[in-house]
Amino acid sequence: MWLKRFLPRSLFGRWLLLLVAPMVMLQALLAYIFYERHWDTVTRRLGLGLAGEIALLIDMRDAGVDPATLTDLAIRMTRTLELDISFEAGANFPLNIPPPRRFSILDRMLIQALGERLSQPYQIDAQRSDRTVVVYVQLTDGLLTVTAPESRVFSASTYAFMIWMTAASALLLGIALLFLRNQIKPIRRLAEAADAFGKGREIKDFRPSGANEIRAAAHAFLAMRDRIRRHIRERTDMLAGVSHDLRTPLTRMKLQLSLMPPNGEIDELKRDVDEMDKMVSAYLAFARGQSEQPAEPTDLGHLVSELADDVRRRGRELQVEMPEHLTLPLRRLSLKRALANLIENALRFGRQVRLSVVRTARGVEINVDDDGPGLPEKERHRVFRPFYRLDQARHGSGNVGLGLTIARDAVLAHGGEIALNKSPLGGLRVTIRLPG
Repeated sequence: MWLKRFLPRSLFGRWLLLLVAPMVMLQALLAYIFYERHWDTVTRRLGLGLAGEIALLIDMRDAGVDPATLTDLAIRMTRTLELDISFEAGANFPLNIPPPRRFSILDRMLIQALGERLSQPYQIDAQRSDRTVVVYVQLTDGLLTVTAPESRVFSASTYAFMIWMTAASALLLGIALLFLRNQIKPIRRLAEAADAFGKGREIKDFRPSGANEIRAAAHAFLAMRDRIRRHIRERTDMLAGVSHDLRTPLTRMKLQLSLMPPNGEIDELKRDVDEMDKMVSAYLAFARGQSEQPAEPTDLGHLVSELADDVRRRGRELQVEMPEHLTLPLRRLSLKRALANLIENALRFGRQVRLSVVRTARGVEINVDDDGPGLPEKERHRVFRPFYRLDQARHGSGNVGLGLTIARDAVLAHGGEIALNKSPLGGLRVTIRLPG
């Protein structure tokens, strides 16, 4: 639905919306009811009272009451009803009377009340700076002017009601925000713990807290973490035992083959045994890369320098481009093994190899480029499978098909991602993105 685009994305925002929306709707309903039933009625009654007093004075004047009595009545009304009454013979409406305000309830109700009580032409001026209302009534022989305080025709308690209602709502909303923040905090801590565990980092000082449902989710996460760690540990121990059991007969076979007179069949058996030994070593390296190893702050520049020195000792050159003093929480041995495998692949198939590190908004990006034959695009997603080897240009001797698999698992254990693309050097580019 199109409405989902305007809804908050966070749980805090949605809970806040669930609190604010009903409160705003309730306040709007109360304000409307108060406006229609109280404010409107009270203002109308006050306006009718003033209009009735003016109509009474005009009726007595039209009935032929002597001027002295009318003057005494006007004085009494001024003293008791807070009205200032004056009459100017032969006068007409002033020319500078402002028009009634369009959205003013005072002007609207007073005009309606005067229209119900008076048959003579009239005008009002309710925009005076002295907080008074002036009513001009055009009589046949002059202009009657009645000045009354604004409190006679308008209830100021309405503003007080609106202020109290708004202040109470703001106070309740503030309390709700504090409560919501405390309820959201355990969920955020659980999300941070899950994210840290996914990146292979140590989870410190995490304890289930909050509502019962959140505590249940936290306990389930801790149980899942323990099961994953136990599974990895048991598998690593099993592979270590398998390694010991396999290496013993392989060593015995190598010794027996070395004592036999050399011939074609013996040489083939030696090559098969050597390949089996490499496969066992590669598989154990693959298992170690997935084993539990805590992430620690690591100087990435120092790690890359070690790899470059290893390459130079073999008589090759590795171009390095990276910023200084770049420290990240890493599983050092695991990442070093992954980068070493990528560099080894690049050196095997290319003459020029370059490793570049770039800071990004979310962490770092590591690129390993070579000028070799590259990989077909349709094969790029397959080479990460264990023991998958190509028969094309990037397959060579000593390759058992686990180098990219080890690299991928090491990167995923850091919460990162790995991708293969065409290199600017013409060969293959391996891109690793790690979180900061």
